[in-house]
Amino acid sequence: MDFVTLINDPRIQRILTHPEDDGSAWRAALAQFLVADVRLTRQSAGESAIGALQRLMIFLGYSTAASGAFLIDGDFGRGTNRGIAQFKYEHRLSGEISRVDLCYPCQWNSARRLIDSIPDATLDQATLRAMLQEAIRRCEQQRIMAGDFELAIFHLNALQQNRFLDCRAILERYGAAAESASRRLRDTEGVEVRSEWVLSIIRQETAGIIRPRFEQHYLSRLNRAHPDGDLAELRMRSMSLGLGQIIGSNYRAVGAPDAGTLFTAPLDEQVAYVARFLKPKQAQTRKRDPAEADFHQVARFYNGPQYAAHHYHERLARWFREFRLLMS
Repeated sequence: MDFVTLINDPRIQRILTHPEDDGSAWRAALAQFLVADVRLTRQSAGESAIGALQRLMIFLGYSTAASGAFLIDGDFGRGTNRGIAQFKYEHRLSGEISRVDLCYPCQWNSARRLIDSIPDATLDQATLRAMLQEAIRRCEQQRIMAGDFELAIFHLNALQQNRFLDCRAILERYGAAAESASRRLRDTEGVEVRSEWVLSIIRQETAGIIRPRFEQHYLSRLNRAHPDGDLAELRMRSMSLGLGQIIGSNYRAVGAPDAGTLFTAPLDEQVAYVARFLKPKQAQTRKRDPAEADFHQVARFYNGPQYAAHHYHERLARWFREFRLLMS
């Protein structure tokens, strides 16, 4: 499929362009790119072109920020460089980038500092064509964010403008799914996870807008354990995914067939994943009127031993009480 056909595909245009933008700037950059076969690099790319590229990368499930965040800021920084390098390696488009480069040794607190060990990647015509073709292929297979094109675009646009949902909007959008997930767990497994807990986790983790986060130290560790494993799958296992930001490595715990499904599952199922993940804390999540200690317990389970430094338990308690009030 040639570039003109790819770019003029209505789905591609919506992926690349926020509805409040006319897209003229990235189209001008693309015209130059196609005529001269310019290699876009960290130094040569303009903001509008890189913003469109970042939208495409996020649609495909690649992080764009050195922190691991999915960010649309028009900056061809180290994070965007890493995402392009990952795509090129996974699609066999470059012999210059090695698995060792992409899985450099690091810990959680050194991953960002050491990211420059990944060589500078260039975006050439072959890579851009492959990215566009992959986007169309995933659309046709519904292997996209939330498994639905319109929802994927909604979340992508909200992410670009940092438009997140408050408790009332989350309840309206996901409340029925949370009630259904809670009821299903109770009826099939005898486990009680009240819907207020599910919604509170979604409010705290994503504010109702899917925004994965890639953890480089997870990938480096997984690669050491599985040096011959599929790197694309290991990358997905290294990301916090879905409405509940569940790390991909926990896909079995929530009943998903693989890590990628945490990204592509319908939103009702993503809500259900949160409920299933909370099952080990049913002593707390079954309570209609939890005590302060219950919020500490759930916060530590979901956010880790440093939860108190993030005031996670306090926010969780706040969201829980607000949802209780809205649902009463």
